[in-house]
Amino acid sequence: MTNQKRTKKFEFGNERFGGSYTPGDFEINFPEDMSREEFGRIFHEKMLALHKKYSDDDEEDVSTHKSKRENLKPLSIRVKPHTKEFFKNHSILSARDVLEMYEEFNNGSEAFINSLLEEEKQLESELAEIQEKLHNAKLFKEKLGDLEPENEVLTDEDKLLKLKQQYERSEVIEFGNETSIGKAQNEIIQHIQMYNTLKVDAYGNDYIILTVYTNAQPVVFYFKNECADDDISEIWSRVKEFCAESDIEFNEFESHI
Repeated sequence: MTNQKRTKKFEFGNERFGGSYTPGDFEINFPEDMSREEFGRIFHEKMLALHKKYSDDDEEDVSTHKSKRENLKPLSIRVKPHTKEFFKNHSILSARDVLEMYEEFNNGSEAFINSLLEEEKQLESELAEIQEKLHNAKLFKEKLGDLEPENEVLTDEDKLLKLKQQYERSEVIEFGNETSIGKAQNEIIQHIQMYNTLKVDAYGNDYIILTVYTNAQPVVFYFKNECADDDISEIWSRVKEFCAESDIEFNEFESHI
């Protein structure tokens, strides 16, 4: 709490009851159009109500109450003569009692503000943790997107798309069950001869690619998922045999798709 001077106007319901206070001071001013008797009646009623409220809630013994009074910070009290006379002869509560109420209210307000500040710090810490978890989840999702599930069977469309992306300058020729083993063997060998092939690379049971002397790869032969492994192995065997006869390098690798 700062030491800045503060003033506050008292209002009790709809009655006009003026006054101001600052920390360490207490002053009450009568409205010009209010008589002393009317002021006394209003103040008496309000103080009686306050006294009843605090009496019901406060059951501390005399020693505790005395200790509480002793722990109060020193407060200077400045009242006008007619106000002092009112407190002395007509008020249930003394000026000191009213100041004690204000002290309790002020301390309670400060504690409440401090609790809000602590909650703000806690929420900021929790927010930072949540943001870090969200960031890690985003990174994990990105990494997961780069991984392919094990043993996942890709469709022909997926494999062909990957082949065309990887060998964008190559022609892709597809073989399926409609193509006989002999026809597939002859077509592959004809292209090997036509392009003056340097080497042939076979990738699993998925595809064969030709590499020529200029290191270009003019054609890829893709075998669809419907082709039987035994049929593909037979085609591989004939192509490998032809490459050996023609002094052409033949390599076998695991499939990349």
